[in-house]
Amino acid sequence: MRSAPWLACLAAGAACRGGGGKKKPTVGSNTAAPFELVNGDDAGAAGPTGDEVEPNDTDDKATPLQLGATMRGKIEPDTDIDRYRIAVAQQGELAVTLSAVDADLALEIENGSGKVVAKSDRGGVRVAEGVPNLGVSPGNYVAVVRAIKHRSRRGSAESKPPPVYELTAQMVSPAPNAEHEPDDDRGSANELIVGDTGTGFIGWTGDVDAWKTSIEALAAKDALDVEVSAVDGVAFELELDDGSGAALLHRKAPRGAPMIVRGFVPPEGSGASGSGSAAPPALFALVSAAQGSNPEAPYTLRITGHVIGADAEIEPDDTPDRAFPWPADRTTVHASWTPGDVDCFALPVSSSARDVTATIEPAGDLSLVVELLVDGKPAGAPTSGGKGITQKLSGSVPANSHAVLRVKGAGDRAAEGTYDVTLQDGA
Repeated sequence: MRSAPWLACLAAGAACRGGGGKKKPTVGSNTAAPFELVNGDDAGAAGPTGDEVEPNDTDDKATPLQLGATMRGKIEPDTDIDRYRIAVAQQGELAVTLSAVDADLALEIENGSGKVVAKSDRGGVRVAEGVPNLGVSPGNYVAVVRAIKHRSRRGSAESKPPPVYELTAQMVSPAPNAEHEPDDDRGSANELIVGDTGTGFIGWTGDVDAWKTSIEALAAKDALDVEVSAVDGVAFELELDDGSGAALLHRKAPRGAPMIVRGFVPPEGSGASGSGSAAPPALFALVSAAQGSNPEAPYTLRITGHVIGADAEIEPDDTPDRAFPWPADRTTVHASWTPGDVDCFALPVSSSARDVTATIEPAGDLSLVVELLVDGKPAGAPTSGGKGITQKLSGSVPANSHAVLRVKGAGDRAAEGTYDVTLQDGA
C-alpha cells in the first residue's frame, strides 16, 4: 500500500533528509515541502500499524486511530462503512491519507458534532484519497471510509475479495509561505507579498483558500499578474476581491490547466495608491475548484507587478458590465488571453448610427471566437477562426446604443497567447 508521497517522505524522517539536515520530500511537480511533521508528544509520534475492529460502522464503535499510526481495513460487503476515531490534543492541521487500492473508495472527516468538514472522492480505482491540511481544534474527529458503488458489467468475472486499504493520520505544520488552514474566508486569509510564491492544496471537495496581498505600493500605471500552477485533476476557480470584499473578477479554468490572470488593475476605490480611496489597500484571492481535488499535489500561487504596456488591455473585463473602455485616441488594443478568460471591449457611444468592423489578429496558435453585443444582445452570429487565423467581424450599431466586442477562446483547452484588436468605427 502507498500513502501520499509528501506524507510518506515526512514520516520516513532521516531517509528524507539531505546533507544539510533539511527534509526535502517531493510533492507533485514541486520540490519544496509544503508541510513538516509537528514535533512533540501531543502531535503524535510514529505509531504502530494495526487492523480495524469490526463492527465499526457507528461513532460509538469507531476504531481508535492514533496520530502517526496506520490502520488496515477493508470494505466488506460493499455496503460496509468503516469509522475511525482520531483524538486531537492541540489546535493545528491534520493530515489523513487513504491508500490507493483496486477499488473506488471515498474518505470523509467528521467533527465532534458529526458534521462532515472535509470529503475526498477523486473517483476511480487505484486512486489515493486524503485530506492534507485540515484545520482542527482539540477534540475527537472521525474518519469515514466507504466504497463508491458502480454498475457491474454483463458477463464480468466473479468479484474478487475486497482489497486491504491503509489509513494514516498525522498532525502537520505548514512551511513558510504555505497556507494555514482554516483559511476559507477573508478574515483568515494567508498573507502573500507581491513577488513571493505561496503554496496550498485544494485538498478536499469544497476546499477554499483565501490569500491577501497588500497593494498599498501599487502605482496608477502598475498591473498585477496572478498565476496558479496546474494540478492534475483540478479545475481551478478564482475570485479576486477588493479590500471591502466586493468581487472584481471570477474565473474558471479547465481541469488540469493553470489559472492565469494577466494585466489586472484594481479598479478605482479598491485601494490602489493614487485612487483617492479610503478602502483598505489589499487584494484578496480566493482559490477553489469547480471540479476535482488533489491531496497529494500542491499548487503554487504567485502575484507579480509590472507596468501597463502601451495600448494594453487591462483586467477585469470578463463581463460586459466591466468591459474595457475603448481608448478614444486608439484604433488598436494589445490584449492577452489565458484559459478561462473572456475579454470585453466597450465601444464609444455615438449619437449617430454607424457600422463597425473589428479585426482580430492572434499571435501563434491562439484560436478565438468573436461576437458583437448591442445593448446586451448578440448582433449577428459570432465568428470563429482556427489557430492563428485573423478574423473580421462587422455589424451595425444604432444611435445611442451600447456596443461591446466580446472575445473568447475557441475551446477551453486553447493555449495562452496574445492578440491585437483593431477597430474601424464609421458613421
